[in-house]
Amino acid sequence: MLVVVMIFSVLTILATQSLATSLRGTRKSESVGNVRENIEFAMSIMERSLRSAKDLDCDSSSSSKLVYKTPSNVEARFECSGVNIASASGASSVLLINNSDVEIMGCGGATSFVCNKGLGGKPDSVEIRVTAQDVENRGIESAMYTSQTKILLRNY
Repeated sequence: MLVVVMIFSVLTILATQSLATSLRGTRKSESVGNVRENIEFAMSIMERSLRSAKDLDCDSSSSSKLVYKTPSNVEARFECSGVNIASASGASSVLLINNSDVEIMGCGGATSFVCNKGLGGKPDSVEIRVTAQDVENRGIESAMYTSQTKILLRNY
């Protein structure tokens, strides 16, 4: 009888560990998907806006802010501040691009905007690198995601 109880105990422990590992993997996968979705959305907004920009204001002293002119000559900017990426245009209020479920990491370091003035007929370009992590999950279930792109402005 003791042998049977011991065997069932071992089997129960193994099944519980397997289930816990499976659930942890599922939460990690959902976390990665959430962070990636948020960052890709923010990157697509920045890409659309910058592709049609008329001019870049390359301030080499700040890699956490990017100022540009819209096609209608309105000054606009993208800024990494705290744990968010924000967008502002003209006199309008600041709009957060990323969701509150995601924190932007290292403004000016891991997350940065680097603009390059085009020379010799080449268009201006912007390199954007954004690193973010999930706010809701911590530890082994937490997810960090980095997205990087180079955007060439259209020549006018």
